[in-house]
Amino acid sequence: MIKKFLWIALLTAGWQSAWAYSLLGPVGAGEDASEQVTEIGYNPLGTAAAPPFFSDGQPSGPRNLGEGYRLNTPVLYYTFDPSFGYFGANGETAVQQAFDMMNTLTNVDSYSTNLTEFPLNSESINYQAQVLELADVKSTMLSMILEEMGLADPVRYTWVLLDRDNPPGSTCPQGGPPLGYTYVVAQRNFDITATPLNFNAPDVGQYSPYVNAELYSYFIFDNCDAPGASPPTADALEIPVDPLNNNPPVASGHGEDLLPLGAFYTGLTRDDVAGLRYLMSSNNVFAPGTGYLETSAGGSVATSGGGGGGGTPFSLTTLSLADLSLDPTTLQALIPGIVINSVVTNIVNGLTNFVYTFGNVVTFSSTTNTTVQILTTNVAPVIGAPVGSPNVTNITTGKAFKTNLLSGDFYIIPTNSCGLTVLQTLSTNVTASTNVFFLSGTNASGSFSSQSLIEHFTNHVLQVTLCTNSPGTTNNSVVGDFQGIGRVQFVRVSDDNYDYQTGQFYTPITNTYTMVVMKNGKPSTVTFQRVVTRPDILFMGENLTTGGNDVIFGVSEYSRTTPNFVNSRVAAGLAGPGIIDPTTSTNLTVILNTVGPFYANSSPALLTGPKARSFIWGSFDGSTNPPIVYPNGTSILNLENEALMQISPATLPNAANGVHYSVSLSASGGTPSYTWSLAAGSAALPAGLTLSSGGVISGTPTQTGTFDFVVQVTDSSFPTPLSVQINYSLTVN
Repeated sequence: MIKKFLWIALLTAGWQSAWAYSLLGPVGAGEDASEQVTEIGYNPLGTAAAPPFFSDGQPSGPRNLGEGYRLNTPVLYYTFDPSFGYFGANGETAVQQAFDMMNTLTNVDSYSTNLTEFPLNSESINYQAQVLELADVKSTMLSMILEEMGLADPVRYTWVLLDRDNPPGSTCPQGGPPLGYTYVVAQRNFDITATPLNFNAPDVGQYSPYVNAELYSYFIFDNCDAPGASPPTADALEIPVDPLNNNPPVASGHGEDLLPLGAFYTGLTRDDVAGLRYLMSSNNVFAPGTGYLETSAGGSVATSGGGGGGGTPFSLTTLSLADLSLDPTTLQALIPGIVINSVVTNIVNGLTNFVYTFGNVVTFSSTTNTTVQILTTNVAPVIGAPVGSPNVTNITTGKAFKTNLLSGDFYIIPTNSCGLTVLQTLSTNVTASTNVFFLSGTNASGSFSSQSLIEHFTNHVLQVTLCTNSPGTTNNSVVGDFQGIGRVQFVRVSDDNYDYQTGQFYTPITNTYTMVVMKNGKPSTVTFQRVVTRPDILFMGENLTTGGNDVIFGVSEYSRTTPNFVNSRVAAGLAGPGIIDPTTSTNLTVILNTVGPFYANSSPALLTGPKARSFIWGSFDGSTNPPIVYPNGTSILNLENEALMQISPATLPNAANGVHYSVSLSASGGTPSYTWSLAAGSAALPAGLTLSSGGVISGTPTQTGTFDFVVQVTDSSFPTPLSVQINYSLTVN
């Protein structure tokens, strides 16, 4: 009996500490190219997958142990395109709340071994939002962020098919069941935390059937290419052993444990953080000793480190950041050694400016609190002096004041070097530069006036050494056995700093960060500088529906570009590891669907009036505050009443000019009798037509065209009648 209780205690302890996560990676990479195909349940899956399969919103399939992809840029910048205006300021706030949840994470190595700081389940329901069929913007974006950080759906990939074989004599009639087929099943969920049942070291990966302590089995479904079916043909579909113990991770929010309408996340679950800890832990050097070397993020210039400085010290004088606003030809003539990777020309208010990315420029100091003075020069005769008197020059220097102009200094580093190590500042010098911004024409007597801007600039004389003994460099990028970065911070950039026409920032952002690289078994710190000229993550709004006449209709809540997987240094035959690099020329673009509510009708029984309604974007939480519905201004009351009362017909038949027209409207689901009218603020009916209180549009139209108006019906519910509105468009030929 004692042994039995001890065994139960061990099982309970193992259950409490068992969780799993899956790793995201590129489609068809390495050894998985022949295995991970849509026919047996891998991405990308279309929106028309046959039951019981589902359309999966994730961009790619899972990676095996040691073949994951991770971010190695500790600070990423995001902003919003003007097309996101459909959601307004409240929508931007909702997206920012998702990033705020990520920013509250500290270094992943600081948490307890079992991650007890995080819940097994963070999903909650707002019942008003559920009735209104609202999709939470904040929670949807939180799942997307985990994808961008390298996590796949752990429920979807708890069990996967590696092979579906039909040996001689086997049959698979359309619609199934298959006879004699063989299926090879594997796992793509991992647990790196030791449990009382396995005693593995904490950094040793193991396959796990648990997701947030929820145990999954599976059954194999095969539709045998049934008529009308589309890939996948077969899959190992997960079955929760205890359906009541449902602990969906945020990483499954667009997959097998899809976040329901009306539901929202309060934060990350234990499973989600376990995956992030695996990817970002400082203890995790991807594939050490295998020849795989991780590359620093694109656009990041190594300024020091990577083995330390050992060259002869020399002095270097910094240059003014104001020089970097010159045109490319002048700039390269002034600084011959500068490396310009790209340049974008912007014209703002008639002024031309240039946005550069450089390969060897390091900002030493910068400020937007620059001291300036206005210098006024007048050259003219003294007032009252005889004609022909010589001109007198009068120069007035205004009082110094602060502006938001960018100023500071920089230096350049040798190409194909890991940078310069600054030993000390030898001297600091304050100088002034004068730029004329107004000059009047010179008249016959030689009189003129001008105004100039005097900018005070501080440069430095530095003692530096050339970085040596680097683990590897490629155009100022460092490659080597890097440790994980510990955490990622997401920074909001003001919409005012984003030029949507060029996709660039008006004012670039300079970010300096460090990473630790292992060299000969010893850690060495490398300092990087990244000049950010455009958003790493951009949010937009767009109608994403597909369809048309005789075309299968499809709708997605949102779309985004596939994470930029970089695996150029992966060994032959492997699918990873690699990095996710959003800092290159193709940033992550997230587009939220702005189609608005639409309704699904099917024949023959459901052809009158709006029936099943689609999702609608909203923002909500567990408070008593009413949900915010997008676009802003959408009536919550009207949405609630639509769930109870419907109007028919959904559309109006065309009318003819000069021909009598009559259509009867009807309502159902409310309390008879019904009263009809045009909604407040609605446009009028076409001339010659009227709407009776009984719901009849009739008369003889006297003008042609297409006319949009809003009809409202009110029932007789007591004590509060229900009112519902419908938008109609009537064409008079």
